[in-house]
Amino acid sequence: PPERPVRLFRSPEPIEVPATEIPEGPPMNFRWRRALYRVARAEGPERIAAEWWRQLPREEEAPTRDYYRIEDSEGRRYWLYRQGLYSSAPQAAPPRWYMHGVFA
Repeated sequence: PPERPVRLFRSPEPIEVPATEIPEGPPMNFRWRRALYRVARAEGPERIAAEWWRQLPREEEAPTRDYYRIEDSEGRRYWLYRQGLYSSAPQAAPPRWYMHGVFA
């Protein structure tokens, strides 16, 4: 089974991700709570999709989440996810990144 963090946040917190090596890959660094974190190692993605059977008629489909287990240059570990996918369509919104929990 996939490893889960010891501490999950009640609500995932937005983070800034300036760049990824490949569009669907993990971040190289990220900014959370005003601090910049440099990624040393990353595992993932683990794709978690919305429960399609709970979707109401004419309701917009929930965006896909790709989760990553991230270790920063100081050895701290985080559970991040990218909501949505990168698209080459001109009007497509870029995906958003969130911090969902921390490991012990």
